[in-house]
Amino acid sequence: MFLTPPTVDELKQSEMPELIEMLAKQSEEYRRLVKREGASFKTSAIKEMILNIQAAIDAKKVSKKL
Repeated sequence: MFLTPPTVDELKQSEMPELIEMLAKQSEEYRRLVKREGASFKTSAIKEMILNIQAAIDAKKVSKKL
């Protein structure tokens, strides 16, 4: 069973240190999987999650400036 990546709105509920740790872990997992199996459904899902985490981090930065 494979779960869908959390949405940006779901991720925005997390604290910044948690988001940064998630980004680091998912980036390492992505690098490892791409090296091992190339492009796949798993790597696409992890890439989507990485993009969502980055968007949540950016949104938190913007809201903090306001």
